Amino acid sequence: MNTVGRNIAANAAGGGLSLVVFLVAVPLYLRLLGAEAYGLVGLFTTVMITAAALDLGLGATLNREVARLTARADGRTDTADVTATLQAACWMVGIVMGGLFALGAPAIATRWLRFSALSADEVRGALTLMGLALPAVIVRGVYLAGLNGLQHQALANLLQTGGTAARAIVSIAALLIVAPTVRVFFVTQVVLLLAEAIALGVAFRRALPDAARGGRVHPGALRPLWRFSGGMAGTMLLGHTLNSLDQVILSAILPLAEFGYYTLAVGVAATLGLVVTPVTTAVYPRFSQLVERAPRDVPSEYHFFSQLVAVLVLPLGAILICFPADVLALWTRNPDVVSHASTVLSLRAVGTVLNALMHVPHVVQLAFGWSSLGAWANAIAVVLMVPATIALSRTWGGAGAALAWIGLNVGMLSVAMVLMHRRVLRGELAHWYARLLPPALAVALVVGTARAVMPDGLSAPARLAWLAGAAALSAAAALAAAPTVRRRMVAAVRPA
Repeated sequence: MNTVGRNIAANAAGGGLSLVVFLVAVPLYLRLLGAEAYGLVGLFTTVMITAAALDLGLGATLNREVARLTARADGRTDTADVTATLQAACWMVGIVMGGLFALGAPAIATRWLRFSALSADEVRGALTLMGLALPAVIVRGVYLAGLNGLQHQALANLLQTGGTAARAIVSIAALLIVAPTVRVFFVTQVVLLLAEAIALGVAFRRALPDAARGGRVHPGALRPLWRFSGGMAGTMLLGHTLNSLDQVILSAILPLAEFGYYTLAVGVAATLGLVVTPVTTAVYPRFSQLVERAPRDVPSEYHFFSQLVAVLVLPLGAILICFPADVLALWTRNPDVVSHASTVLSLRAVGTVLNALMHVPHVVQLAFGWSSLGAWANAIAVVLMVPATIALSRTWGGAGAALAWIGLNVGMLSVAMVLMHRRVLRGELAHWYARLLPPALAVALVVGTARAVMPDGLSAPARLAWLAGAAALSAAAALAAAPTVRRRMVAAVRPA
């Protein structure tokens, strides 16, 4: 198995374990804390996801630079000062961002959120602790990006998954033993996130090649990278603004308990990223290396990995779109969750599937050093999405916000991809669409038929078996309709 294959396997294993933690922990959090307090947990999840953009592009820059370092045949590098400076910068950015969030906690608690069961002091304290957690969240993301760029993705997954599992286990134990309060939950999260960030920092420094160690903090070392890093900062800040825009707006419109149901549905839809991220995380450094030494090989790899993402994400996405109530009922066994979150889950999954199909094109742009397209596209989208999300959310609540998410990704898929292929991989856009459409149609046919003929009144085990069968058949149909992926898989398992 080559390096990319090993990394995808490691990332998939890490994503699978993270999914297990999510599936086990969320129902327990709901039961121990209640719906309104879980709304704060959902808000914390939104903050953690947004924090990935608050590193101002430092993580993506570090990933690309250390990947390029490993591709240079002459051994020349000025990466030592770059890595040292990027590490210092991410800690500084994290402390500043966390401090600002903590200072804003009283205003957020009293002027933004709507709650009744919790006290203002409890909400304010939870928000302050979220701010204290932000530096660790930002720093851990940068160190993970560095380990991924160095192709130490198995180690990155081990540390990240271990940290995620530890936070869930210790938090649930603390809620059971100490007290089922938001304060206990967030204190536990802060302590363990800081420990995880430190562990990742030690692992990253040990993984660095000798030529990239011993550097000094020198802002001038980043001067050649300002353009790329600045474009990445804009792309990520605006991109994560778009991803969390609905949640920020709804946190002010909906009661905290309703907001908790919405974030739960968003979290379930976001599990599709656990299918896609293993691929894109592995191929980003791979594309960076190809651009550096073998650019002619990029188109074939691009189409293969784009179609691979489609084969992986479409079957599971179709299950969430067509069977949202069944999925939520089997998982939570909570009628309130089913009634409040099913429609949002179905709509949100549609947008998330469309978004996932653009991940490989995005990392190819970055590998070529072109980060400004995403920044400009996201900036225009934010201007359009803010009023659209507010209007739709006020009319239809969470379902309206999810409709806005679909509209955003339809626009990006049809406009941003055209702009990208005019500069990067010119002439490949039609081929890209042609490789995505057949598996999409095959999956839609299989899952749509399964939804239409599903008998009423099935028991829970029978419903689970029905969904598993539909997912398996749709995955087989997607693979049958994806010759690029099928040929590569056959060649990989065929004896040499």
